[in-house]
Amino acid sequence: MSAGGDLASRVAALLACAGVEARPASGGAGAWPHGLAEPPDVAALHAAADGLALPDGTLILPRGEVAQATAWLVEDRSLDWPGDLLVVGEREDLVIVLDLDVEGARAGGGVLEVPTDGLASFQRVARTVVGYLERRLGVAEAEAASPEVRAREAAARRDLPALVGALAEPMYPGAERQTAHAALTLGALLSERGDEAALDAFARSVEARVAAAPRGAAAPERLAAWRACEIAAREAGAEAIAAACAARARGGG
Repeated sequence: MSAGGDLASRVAALLACAGVEARPASGGAGAWPHGLAEPPDVAALHAAADGLALPDGTLILPRGEVAQATAWLVEDRSLDWPGDLLVVGEREDLVIVLDLDVEGARAGGGVLEVPTDGLASFQRVARTVVGYLERRLGVAEAEAASPEVRAREAAARRDLPALVGALAEPMYPGAERQTAHAALTLGALLSERGDEAALDAFARSVEARVAAAPRGAAAPERLAAWRACEIAAREAGAEAIAAACAARARGGG
C-alpha cells in the first residue's frame, strides 16, 4: 500500500497495528471547530475511530474534544496562537498540534510537536495526521515526513540527493537553525565534488542563521556563519570555494 493510497485503507492499516487502541467511531458526532474545514485524512480517521491511543503513549483526541482542548490550552497559557492551530493530541510532555494554515502563511502547515514548557516552539514533523501516525507506528511505505525532518535525517546520513529534495521545499517558521545546518552540510557535500553550487548552499545556510539571530546580532552571526562555511569547504578540499566564502565574510556578504 502506498502512502498516497486510499485514505480509508491507510486508516484501516493503522488501526490494525499491534497495540493500537481505538474508540468506536461516533458517526460524525462531536463538532469540529467552527469555520475550519476538517482535512480529508482527519475526516477518514474520525470515520473509523473517535480517538486513538498508540503503544508509545501518543493520544489522538476524539473529534468533539479538539475545539475544547484548544480553547482551554490557549486560555490557560495565554497563548497568541493563530486561530487555525488545533490541539489534536498529546504524548508525554508534548502537545500534538494540527496547523491548517488557512492563509498559506506557514509553509502549508502540518502536524507540529510542541513541548508543554515551550508552547511557542513549533517543530513540524509531518504533513498530515495520518502520515504522523504511520511514522509513529512504523508502517511500511509511510507518508514522507516533513521537509524539516527529512533535511535533518539526510544531513545525518550525508545524503546529497535527499538533502537537495528536502531543502527544495518551504520550511516551517522557526526551523531556521535546522535549515542552516542542512544547507551547510549540503554545501560541504557539493564542495567535495568541486561543484560551485556549494556557494548557493552556503549562502542559504548563512541567511538561515542570520534569520535566527537575536536582534542586533545579525552582523556577527553572518561573519561566523561564513567562517563556518569556509571551514567546511576547506575540510572538503575545495580551496577555491573556501576562498570565496572567506571573501564574502570579509565583505559582509
